[in-house]
Amino acid sequence: MTRKDVINNIMVNYGPYGVDIETIEEQIKSGEAQGFSYQTIYTGLRMALGKAFGVEEHFTPGELAEAFGVSEEEIIQEIEAMRENLAVMGLNPDNYAREISAEERQQFILPKGFLKS
Repeated sequence: MTRKDVINNIMVNYGPYGVDIETIEEQIKSGEAQGFSYQTIYTGLRMALGKAFGVEEHFTPGELAEAFGVSEEEIIQEIEAMRENLAVMGLNPDNYAREISAEERQQFILPKGFLKS
């Protein structure tokens, strides 16, 4: 993922909510200064903006693992433990973390070379 990919993807999904390029670029600069990869910056922006605008974002264990600097196995263990704790508290774990079906995922087939800059 490149800086341009982060900007384009965030603007497509959150531009309609009033998020502007200047704000996104400022957030990217902050992430760059902290040494984060563009994938981690993108994941963090999706988490923050999804929460701010009430948009349900879906993350893979790999995306979360990179963002938090742990293994995918650790992410899965943490999610399973969190779900158990939520159930004990009488809360619905699916309101916080759930598996999604292939039908719920957005999938795109792009022509070869389409993403080359």
